[in-house]
Amino acid sequence: MASAGESGNPVSVRSTKRHTALPIGYAARIAFEIDAARSGCSHTARLLIRKTPLDEVELEECARLDDALAEAQRLLKSTVREIMLSRLSRRSRSGRAR
Repeated sequence: MASAGESGNPVSVRSTKRHTALPIGYAARIAFEIDAARSGCSHTARLLIRKTPLDEVELEECARLDDALAEAQRLLKSTVREIMLSRLSRRSRSGRAR
C-alpha cells in the first residue's frame, strides 16, 4: 500500500525549529575583523606621523577610514547584542510559561 507521499498527495511536515538561523556568529566575527582593520589604521597613522614631511592628506584619509570602521563596528556590535538579549528574554519568558 502506498503512503500519502507516494500517492502524489503532499505530506505536511512540521519543522522542529522555531527560528530561521541568523548568522549571529558570522556577524560577531565580522565585528572582530573590523577591529583588526581599525588596528591597521592606527598602525598606519603612527607610521605616517613619523614620516617627514608629514603627509596630512593621507593621515586625514586614514582617520576617515578609522571613523567609518568604528561606526560600522559600533552598529554591528550593538545590533548583535540587542538580538541576543531579545532571544534570551524570549527564551526566559517561554521557560516560565511551561
